[in-house]
Amino acid sequence: MNAYDRQLADILGTVDERFSEMQEALDTGMARIEAAGETAVLAERNAKQAENAAAARVAYARMISALDSGIGFAAELGILREMGELEPPPSLASAADDGVPTLGELTDAFPEVAREALDAATLEAVDSGDIGPLRAFLRTQLGLRSLEPREGESPDAVLSRAEAAARADDLDTALTEIAALPEAGRARFADWIALAELRRDALDAAAALAAQLGN
Repeated sequence: MNAYDRQLADILGTVDERFSEMQEALDTGMARIEAAGETAVLAERNAKQAENAAAARVAYARMISALDSGIGFAAELGILREMGELEPPPSLASAADDGVPTLGELTDAFPEVAREALDAATLEAVDSGDIGPLRAFLRTQLGLRSLEPREGESPDAVLSRAEAAARADDLDTALTEIAALPEAGRARFADWIALAELRRDALDAAAALAAQLGN
């Protein structure tokens, strides 16, 4: 190899080395750009998820307020579906337009229904021979009823415990107590039971949603 060939080989080697360095630098730069782009996309996605989660929590709080006040909450449920990516249970979705009975409505209605149920149970007891007609007459005419919870299996005792549970918003216990009434008394509670179950089921479904939201 003459001097010219050696010089040409050195030049070409230098060019190849510099080209490799430039290619490596270019690859490193592109990798950094791609990483920065992925980081930006991830940050944007995380920000959107956080925004959606916050909107879902606000909607949930407003829905709970609506459940307490007896008004509809269809808009809030829509936000929970969209932002929270949740599918509300049917018992909650079916009550969204009109709301559910309030605790105050249930407890206000209880005394009148309880008196009717007690009268019906008393008359049933007369038919079965458990109490005499005179005692039944006095009980129904006076309309006396225990207002504080007390022990016992009599309709009056059962109703006293059911009312106390209802006022504490313990509808499961109230409904269990009412189920122990004689058939005639229980029948008078049919409408009240339906309303209480509507509220109870909606609140139970809302609690299930809270667990999904992490509240």
